[in-house]
Parts: sequence; C-alpha cells; structure tokens
Amino acid sequence: MTSRRPWVLGVLAPVAFVALACGGGGDPSSIPIATLTSVPTTPPTVESFPTAAPSATPGAIATLPAASSPPASGGTLVPTQPSPRPPTQAPAATATPAPLEPVVFDPPELVQGGSSVVYFNEPATNATVNFGGKQYPMLKDGDRWWAMIGVGAFSSPGLAPVSIAYKATAQAATESIARSIAIVDREFPVEHITLDPQTASLLAPDIVNNEIARRQAVFAGYTAQRLWSGAFVKPAAGPVSGIYGEGRSYNNGPVTDYHKGTDFVGGIGDDVYAAAAGKVVLVAELQVRGNSIVIDHGAGVMTAYHHLSEFRVSEGQMVTPGQLIAKMGSTGLVTGPHLHWEVIVRGVEVDGRLWLTGAEIGP
Repeated sequence: MTSRRPWVLGVLAPVAFVALACGGGGDPSSIPIATLTSVPTTPPTVESFPTAAPSATPGAIATLPAASSPPASGGTLVPTQPSPRPPTQAPAATATPAPLEPVVFDPPELVQGGSSVVYFNEPATNATVNFGGKQYPMLKDGDRWWAMIGVGAFSSPGLAPVSIAYKATAQAATESIARSIAIVDREFPVEHITLDPQTASLLAPDIVNNEIARRQAVFAGYTAQRLWSGAFVKPAAGPVSGIYGEGRSYNNGPVTDYHKGTDFVGGIGDDVYAAAAGKVVLVAELQVRGNSIVIDHGAGVMTAYHHLSEFRVSEGQMVTPGQLIAKMGSTGLVTGPHLHWEVIVRGVEVDGRLWLTGAEIGP
C-alpha cells in the first residue's frame, strides 16, 4: 500500500536513518459430566406403633405392645420386610491437572513488532533469559519466573531461539533449557516522503547516530520490578495519524527503515499523558525527536513521548497512568504538531497499538 501524507513527518531510529512521523492515516484498530444416580424421593417405610396410651395401673411400668402379633389360627406369619436403603453413590472422579510445560509463551507467537511474556515454570533460585542476542534477569511471580521479549517490524519471520539459564538451588550448577518462538510476518504500508535539503540535513548520519546512542543508553537500564499494573492507556486524546511499521522511502530512495512509533494528531498545547505507572528516566531536547520524555515501567518495558512543547515532569519522578506529563508540540523533525509515542521492550521499539487493546500485558 502506498500513501503520501506530507503534512506530518514521522520519527524513527534506524542505524543511519530516522523516520518522520506521518499524518493523515486512520487508526487500523481495534469434564465429561458424570450422571449421578438419584436418591429416591419417597421416604423408606417405617413401622408404626399404636397411638393408644397403655393402662396407667398404679405402680405398673408402662410397656409398649409387641410390634407384631401371633397370626390367627391357620394364618401364616409373614416376616416384616426391612426398609429400603438409598443406593450408594460413587464418589466423583477427581481430574488430575496436566503438568505445566517448563517454558510457556503468552501469546504463543510473535508477530513482527509484537511482544510476548516468557514464563519459566521450573523450581529455581534465579533465571536469566537469552533472546535476540540480549541476556537479562527474569522476575519471580509466585512459583514461576517471567520476562518480556519483543521484536521489530523488520525482524525475520521463522523460529527464533529462546534459552533460559537457571539454578535449581543456590549451590547447584547452572542449567539451561532452550525453546523456540515463531515470528510471524505482517504486511506494512510504505510511505514515500519528499524532503527539502534543510529538513533532510537532520538525517545526517552523525546526528542520527548520536541520538540513537543516547536513546540506547537509556533503554539499556533495567528495573528488576514490574511498576505497571492493568492495561496501558492512550497517551493523547486525538486520533491516530501514523502507524507503527510503515516503511519509509525518502526522495524516491529505497525503503531503508520504518516508523517506530504511533502518531496522535493534535494541536500545540494539547495534553500528553503517561500510558502506565513508572519512573521518568529522561527529560531532554533531542535534535531529531525534539523535546522528549522516556518513562521506565519496569521489567524492561519503557515508553517514549516526542515532539513536545512543554514538560510537566522531571527526571526521577514517579508517575501514574493517565497523569499529565507534557504538552503536545512541533519540535524536532516534523512539519506539524503531533505526538510520536513509542513502546520499547528491552531496547526494541514494538507496536504500541498492541498495548492499547484494553487487555493487561504481563502476569
């Protein structure tokens, strides 16, 4: 699909190129049951006794008559039948739960630009996951360990290895378990962008690479605790004007990179909100992305907010979901006001729209 939306340029973070926030695009939202033997409802027969009171002879002990009398002459004595008893009910069968797989992915596969929770269900004193060339500690959740992994839009489809190193006890030798997760191909549109010489100069390799290095230094931080809970919320009230994964061709050149965030259209001064609870780890003016904020949500998950006009938080500050953190602007490499918003998982920009479905991500 080819589109051209010249009024808002996106922002990307390639090794040698940074994309422009695009505008004008729409939002592509949104045991068998055992039959029990019934107990008879008619109560069993109970032999009755005479209701007439015995004679009250002074000094006599009152006695009850015999339950049965001798038969009349020529009669046959018929033994009294015992009362029927309800049938014995067999105990219900107890289902044996299936054992947990040592490694579970949720969701079980990764679409390009997607993320997944890796669960490790073996007893261990510690665990470390290795994925995409990066190692980082897993976090404890009850009897299991977990970690977030993510892939970019240009990740190669197919099976990707995931390994977990762990110790069963503090004194035990390190063991390792290996699995694979499927990366599924997605189709992304391509946007052709024409830049004037002055704007194109901001994509010079030295400018781009310096900004990439500064961002990666922030993304390398790891908080061994999950700070968010519940679903992420929209960081701005406006509609989506540019989607994650759009390929970018500049001045009729080849597609060398893609849009690494989600753009929300708006005006200068519109409110920008924290998408989830976390700690502000960057408040700075960047050359390409303009005034920027990065929030660490723990467990390797961060969000970034770019092209701002005003800051309403400072580095080190803790924020809550939906808290006002900034005002929308038009700073950096843009041609109109908007918010460029990113979700980063262990240094990889992933599709933020997958975090705005109203479902909670994580254990």
